[in-house]
Amino acid sequence: MKSISRKARLAAVILDMDGVMVDSEHQWMLSEGPLLRDMLGRWGIADHRKAVGLGIPDLYELLVREYGLRMGKADFLARCETMAQDIYRHKVSLAPGLRQAIRSWRRAGLLLGLASSSPQAWVDLVLRRFRLSRLFNAVATGDDTPGRTKPAPDLYLLAARRLRTRPQACLAVEDSEIGVRAAKAAGLACVGLRSGFNDEQDLSRADWPERGFAGLGYRGLISRLKAA
Repeated sequence: MKSISRKARLAAVILDMDGVMVDSEHQWMLSEGPLLRDMLGRWGIADHRKAVGLGIPDLYELLVREYGLRMGKADFLARCETMAQDIYRHKVSLAPGLRQAIRSWRRAGLLLGLASSSPQAWVDLVLRRFRLSRLFNAVATGDDTPGRTKPAPDLYLLAARRLRTRPQACLAVEDSEIGVRAAKAAGLACVGLRSGFNDEQDLSRADWPERGFAGLGYRGLISRLKAA
């Protein structure tokens, strides 16, 4: 956080999507449980915690490596695509206070980015459904960095590059340990967002915790940065 407050002016906020902008992590947990229990013989909350923040190809590799999944990758991805269409089109809700926070950032002249390990098509579903597309200055998705999604820093570095600003002048908002690791590895300050569905996630590497978007308006961010 000192990198913003002392060395650079805050220029941009970069949001994660799943679990931050929409409650999709919770919806994925409800939908994936029966499917993965059928595939693997077991899948519980502790198992789900390992998957939070991973892109779907990385999840597949985890399941093969640690759970002995035998299903082919193409079949697995197809099943996830079917679930995703239902989740993002019909089930997810927008995070309370998100629109108000975005309006305050934009009024203050901050750029807005999105960095998600999810595929571009899933991100587009959310942006279109909630009419958010025009609000973002740059978007980076798992399709842009195959094999290098979170916790690798690549998505945040790419989002900052597309915003034409230095990572050290950006603030990330993340809800998972994997996401926080990615943001910090890229050199960003990071808020660890508590949504009510992620209390088990270790967000201790974030610069500060926040419960919901109520405290993340522009004035709130500046107060936090000045206190650094």
